[in-house]
Amino acid sequence: MSAWVNEWPMSLRPCNSINRSQLDPLHLKISMDTIKIGIGVLSIGRFLPFVGVAAGLFDRQQIAVDIVNQNDEEKIVDDILSQTTPIGTPNAPSLLFSRLSGNDLVIIGGILNRPAFFLVGRAPLTSIADLKGKKIAINQPRRMAGMMMLTLLRKWRFDSVNDLTLVDLGVNDRSIEALRAGEVDAALLPPEKAFLAEAEGFNVIADSLDLDCHWVPLATTRRYLAANPLLVAKVAAIYRESIAIFKHESSAMLELIGRQLPALSKRPEVLKKCYAVFAPLFESSLTPSMTSIASVLAEVARQDRRAKELPPDSLIEKII
Repeated sequence: MSAWVNEWPMSLRPCNSINRSQLDPLHLKISMDTIKIGIGVLSIGRFLPFVGVAAGLFDRQQIAVDIVNQNDEEKIVDDILSQTTPIGTPNAPSLLFSRLSGNDLVIIGGILNRPAFFLVGRAPLTSIADLKGKKIAINQPRRMAGMMMLTLLRKWRFDSVNDLTLVDLGVNDRSIEALRAGEVDAALLPPEKAFLAEAEGFNVIADSLDLDCHWVPLATTRRYLAANPLLVAKVAAIYRESIAIFKHESSAMLELIGRQLPALSKRPEVLKKCYAVFAPLFESSLTPSMTSIASVLAEVARQDRRAKELPPDSLIEKII
């Protein structure tokens, strides 16, 4: 547990904290569970295990946790399957495309049942109509931001071939860098990057908040769940409690986010705007929305027809 947790409000300090030095080492070894949790990318949408650590929730459950950031939303799926990080938070499309290969990935919690991306444009773009004839960045159609960009263009009745130019920036998303360099006119960005760009003078034109598509699930494999049902249930319960803390302890959360994402701490107004997006968006019950799962499956099916044969409820296992 981080030393600075003791400086937090009483409501965020660990309850029934244990002085490990007073415990018998053999007893500690026997009673302590260990888990690696994969977060894919360091973003506020994957932030909940850091909240759990800071608030002492893992300690309270006698779980030693290692939070692993692979900086890749698809690599985290592979890591869940190999049990390198047996529990993790991939983007929904990455999980679904992988599931189509016949593996046993399963969603055990719905963290973000709705996507929060913001379309940011260079001046003088100020409206959706201004996109016609422009260069729009896309972070690969199989990834969440890229898929949502295509979904929005259909919603806005744009022909992605004739009405504008889509610029695929590859696996390692560099949309904000391309926007700054003038290589593209607009890009769909997560809140952290979108509001930083806005603070630099770019325009926020639209968002994806009306799209009913599942974004961030808590996932594992059925194999791991069957072998470790109590541990998985404890981790899911910690995620749910961390959501409650995130929603109700805004000052402490702003401090914690700033420590993990220093670029935001240098822009307090950006940090506050990001918090204001995620606090209501995190699903308090950790329940995956069936309609949001069905919607993202329909989007995946546009690229792989096998997704039409995958019932939404076959992807979910309720454990808490």
